Amino acid sequence: MFVTSRMASLARTRLSVPALRASRLLSTATPYSHMIINAVGPDRPGIVADLTKVVTDAGGSVGDSRAGRLGGHFSVMMLVSVPSGSAADLGPTVGAIAGVDASVYDTTDPDSVDVQPQVGYAGSLSLEGADSAGIVHEITSILAAHGMSVDRLDTGREGAPHGGTTLFYMNGVVTVPLPLAQKFSPDAVRKDLHALADSMNCDITVEDSPLPFLQRFVEGSSCSQ
Repeated sequence: MFVTSRMASLARTRLSVPALRASRLLSTATPYSHMIINAVGPDRPGIVADLTKVVTDAGGSVGDSRAGRLGGHFSVMMLVSVPSGSAADLGPTVGAIAGVDASVYDTTDPDSVDVQPQVGYAGSLSLEGADSAGIVHEITSILAAHGMSVDRLDTGREGAPHGGTTLFYMNGVVTVPLPLAQKFSPDAVRKDLHALADSMNCDITVEDSPLPFLQRFVEGSSCSQ
């Protein structure tokens, strides 16, 4: 009895394989359009749920995404893939979500192109100190002068532990693509940032990061559906 049941189970498993393959072929045969949704609105519970419902109802899925609260508003960016037959309706449907101002942009298939150049250097950027006008501009100008790109940047303000002062903080990932310029030097970047930090009463650091860290950071920052 046990042998018969085991053989029947194996037979069912084997019979299911062609069906599974056919299902996968049908799925991959469906033409998909790829779009970026950029939406902002007054912060409230359910904004992400409302946006992802529109994508799911269209038969699509969310890939990379970024979301965060800015003041009293909430902002989200999503790279989505939907069946091409539903693509034309996505923009108007997203635009109909109450309290959300959204734009939808066509883009290429992220799997068909190398969307990120090879990274030759990656660093973890952090700042904490007194809030000063123009501080973000000053830092990013130094980074740009050294050929560095900002891959991710989070900034904000918070009260000092003992009150009376507003502190500014910044955390991010900076990179330099290959090939590295012969004159590029992380120590030179740190020297310029240290001089800026002294003049603006803050602490700024750039710590070398192993390149696999960058990929984990990007993957970990994506919102799940």
